[in-house]
Amino acid sequence: MIVKGYIGRLSAEDSQLFASQGIYVFNSLCIGCREHIEWAYLKMNEVFENKKNIARKKHLEMMLILSGKRQISEAISLCGSEEANSIVAISENDFDIPLRSDDNVINFRPEKMKHLGIEAFEFPGKGCDLFFENSAMLELER
Repeated sequence: MIVKGYIGRLSAEDSQLFASQGIYVFNSLCIGCREHIEWAYLKMNEVFENKKNIARKKHLEMMLILSGKRQISEAISLCGSEEANSIVAISENDFDIPLRSDDNVINFRPEKMKHLGIEAFEFPGKGCDLFFENSAMLELER
């Protein structure tokens, strides 16, 4: 799978258009790190395969997984691209989005934890692990 970061915003309509092409776009603040979005992508495919999905559309299911929320409206608010200053996109195939490329937005930053309401603890070098824990909480509710 291919993961890319970009600076800029996309409208909800543009995000939906990309999703219809198998390119899923999210606010970079809900992506803990590259491994987090890759895991969420695999988990999304798994829940659809096992018919345990909450959302009807794959990109919305990924928002639920990434945010750790059960309510689609909350997940969209946190992970949607419309209010984002930077986005992260993932797809099985190579793609390009008409924004300025910057893969640094994929990397862990402490302010991402605040965006999702994750309690900040001191785990040097392990900040992204808390994103996995936050996402895993949704699995307990399925």
